[in-house]
Amino acid sequence: MEGNNSASYAGIGGVGSNIWPLTGPEVVSREKLKELRVRTNGPGLYNLAIHVLALAVTGSLVYFASGNLWLQVPAMLVYGTVIVLMFAPLHECSHGTAFRSRWLNHAVGFAIGALTMRPFLYFKYRHAAHHTYTQHDERDPDIVPFPTTFREYFSMILGASFWPKLIGTLVRGSTGRYDEEEKRFLPDTVRGQVSLEIRLLVLLYVSIAAASVYFGSTIALFYWFLPRVMGEPVLRAIRMAEHTGADESPDLLANTRTTLVNPIMRQLYWNMPFHAEHHLASSVPFHALGRLHDHVEPHLKHVSKGYFQVHREILGEVGRMRREARQAA
Repeated sequence: MEGNNSASYAGIGGVGSNIWPLTGPEVVSREKLKELRVRTNGPGLYNLAIHVLALAVTGSLVYFASGNLWLQVPAMLVYGTVIVLMFAPLHECSHGTAFRSRWLNHAVGFAIGALTMRPFLYFKYRHAAHHTYTQHDERDPDIVPFPTTFREYFSMILGASFWPKLIGTLVRGSTGRYDEEEKRFLPDTVRGQVSLEIRLLVLLYVSIAAASVYFGSTIALFYWFLPRVMGEPVLRAIRMAEHTGADESPDLLANTRTTLVNPIMRQLYWNMPFHAEHHLASSVPFHALGRLHDHVEPHLKHVSKGYFQVHREILGEVGRMRREARQAA
């Protein structure tokens, strides 16, 4: 009941809850928000076409590198990176901002969810909780705690906690036995639909595995599953950069980080490096986040020049904490 009642109150910017009254969106005027939140199908279809083309090109690299392990592994890593970066359009579709057409958001979201092994409806509701309780240490289901050791850091990058969570999602979703955290962000009325989607996905994966074994085919293994797994550390590093090390407070200007990246990454990650801007106004489509950045940049506390800079800072802080711990021992 507490989770349901909390949704009745919004913070200063019209977001958050009475448990976690988020602030920051007030820096965006109503006029500017109205200008930027216009939705259209064109940019999303263009970005999707570019992403599919990138999949075709990098997938071709895997094909031509077949038989040469020294070339095939790097090719699969590049291809896998392009696959996991499809998290961005999945994310946009969950907000209904990738396209103007609702059916297109759902169709593309379901398809990408199947490809990336992230059930679309489940992610949609989980992600809504992340936006409601951004950086709340108990209520944000996607909070990434700051690593206190180098071992913890590399464990996070390699997805040591991510993969068990993903497998657990598929298992619990298939049986309909959700845990207490999931029950907070999955309303009773949608759990049946969420479970149906997950069961269909599990059936699809089992069918692909069975067909691969029956026909002795390695296509799904080398052109989907292995690259998908190999690319995940890249996405883990990106996701860590979005909030890890930022304030664990309800201030969206301080609890989320924007990262300035090269045009290729910005294209393939659908402008999501403008992450503070997205949290300030999640109704603004991805293609308008650059303009929103120009409007709010002076107010942002965490703006970094690239993901490498973010991780150098995280590793530097981990090293400092380790030195202090040794001195105190």
